[in-house]
Amino acid sequence: QRQAVVSTQSTGENLKIEAQPPGAEAPPGDEEPPGEVEGDEICELKERMAQLREKEAKQKEISAAVKELQGKRVIITVKPRLIIPDTNCFLDALNKIKKLVECDRYKVAIPLMVLDEIKGLCRSEAKAEQAGIALDVCEKLISTKSVNLLTSKGNLMASGEFKEARTGDKGCNDDMILAGVRSISDHTGSQVLEDDAVHYTRTAVFLTSDSNLRVKAHTHHLAVMTVGEFVKRARL
Repeated sequence: QRQAVVSTQSTGENLKIEAQPPGAEAPPGDEEPPGEVEGDEICELKERMAQLREKEAKQKEISAAVKELQGKRVIITVKPRLIIPDTNCFLDALNKIKKLVECDRYKVAIPLMVLDEIKGLCRSEAKAEQAGIALDVCEKLISTKSVNLLTSKGNLMASGEFKEARTGDKGCNDDMILAGVRSISDHTGSQVLEDDAVHYTRTAVFLTSDSNLRVKAHTHHLAVMTVGEFVKRARL
């Protein structure tokens, strides 16, 4: 019996296709013609190889972009239009968030995961009272369409009907919040590559006092500061 083995370097997998020798009979009880089975396997293999080639091309594109940016200065210009507060802003600086909404100079978007975290904290003994007050304020702002909601894909929504799966892992929830911030920052801002520098213009500002999230945000060249810093700069 002949065997054809196709090796895919990017995954280290061996995909094996077995072919019947010429003139061999199909196994008893096999009602489907061997030619059709082999055709399905080959189609599946071709599709798999196409996916691997596409993935490899994307990885090369990313690597080339990273290599091009290495060694260049990063300049970030902030022109705030959209404010995205983290969970800690609603627990520790709720009045400042209300002031940002009421000043009517900026659009405010609450990440869905932030809203979900606040709801979860309402069941916590230590933060239940703070979280309850924050949740009441959030629900009022949402019902009056004073704020938008932000998905982890970076989409803005007017209502909270859409739900995102909460992992229960704070690190993963933080990554989902940051993913939404990154997506909408890239969509609403711009990036210009100069000879010795990369110039980012950011119109979305992420507000958080979480040091880990701030470091991650800086790594992705996002506009990030505490709510206190922003209110001071905005002279509210």
